[in-house]
This record gives sequence, structure tokens and C-alpha cells, in this order.
Amino acid sequence: MTKLVAFDLDGTLNMTHTYAVAAYQEALKELGAGPVAESVIRSRFGAPFRDDSLFFLGDDSEEAFRRFYRAVERHWAPLMRERAQTYPGVPEMLGELKEQGYVLAVCSNAKEEELEDVLGVLSIREYFDYIQGLTSRQDKADSLGVLIERAGADWCCMVGDRFYDREAAKANETAFIGCRYGYGGADEFGDGDLLAEDSVEIPGLLKRLVSSTPWLKPWQRP
Repeated sequence: MTKLVAFDLDGTLNMTHTYAVAAYQEALKELGAGPVAESVIRSRFGAPFRDDSLFFLGDDSEEAFRRFYRAVERHWAPLMRERAQTYPGVPEMLGELKEQGYVLAVCSNAKEEELEDVLGVLSIREYFDYIQGLTSRQDKADSLGVLIERAGADWCCMVGDRFYDREAAKANETAFIGCRYGYGGADEFGDGDLLAEDSVEIPGLLKRLVSSTPWLKPWQRP
């Protein structure tokens, strides 16, 4: 059985705030939209970038999006390469899951080339069998569905810190683990969700899920 574990990146594996807050603040200052509090910027982690453009600039035009993207990109890449780091215990946790036979993937609301870049800087790219960026539908549920098909998964769990991850899991009828240590608020998880307070708890939670929530593709169900 192919057991797929799909990880969100920001707030799940990557301590994105170590560089992204400064990148956003500098970009918004250039665009005349600052200052913006760090707490507000953190609350946006995990959202599609195009949604951020509308949120911060109040303009959903293509031109506004391009200006916002270029401004953030100027600061994002150098700061990311200088400051990026995983949450404590993430490399060890990923290594443990690989030893246990899981197929690992990243499923994030970012472009695949950006994900490859960040994973390389974090020195954890080697653990992942699949990298799934945001699809043309701009919807994480669709991205997760595409990933499941690519991997030929018989069982899947989405691991993430935001409601985008929870909704993607629900839409695809997969298991879900919420990461309390990330950027999501307490109201983004449901009463029945399994929650990890630390990345090292994830293998144990997955073991519980595999034994209690078998998941078959829709066309395999009786």
C-alpha cells in the first residue's frame, strides 16, 4: 500500500517568518502600503500569493499583482538564503518517516520552482518523492488531488498548520494532522482533529491514523 504524507511548507516544515516578515515589510514600504504589523503578515502565511496582493494593496488587478510580486521577490530570495531554517526536529522526523516506508511530498500554495529553492536551502529536499505546487485552479484542494493521483496513493494524510490544509484534506477525503506550532489560529482546527504541538509528534500521530482511518480512492470503494 502506498502511504502518502503530504506536508505543507510554511509553518509546518519551514520557519518562514525568519525571512518573510522582513521581505514583506520592505516590499510594502516600497509600494506605499506600509507599515504592516508582523502579526498581520504572519496571519497571511499559507495563502496564495495572488490573494496577498489583494489583501495588502486592496487591488485585484493584474498590474497590482505583478508590482507586488516583483517587490517581494527582490527581498525574499536573498533573505531566504541567509535566514531560512526548519522547525526543530524536522529533518529527523522526515528521516524517521522515510525509514517507516512512507512516501513523502510537499503540497504548498507556491510555485514548484520556489518550493525546490526553499527545500534546497533548508537541506531537506532529499526526503521528498514529490513536490506539488499550486495548480492553475489556485486551490490547494485541487493541488492535493493532483498529487494523490501522481503518487498513486492508496492512503494519504495532509499535514499542515492552516485551514487551507484542513479544507484540502476534507475535499479529498484524506486524513489530516494540524500543526499547532505553525501560523494558524486555534479556530482553524476542528474538535476531532489530531494536533501536533511539535514536529516530533507527527510520526506517532500518523501511526494512529494509519491503523484507524483506512482510506481508499473513490473508485475502489464498495
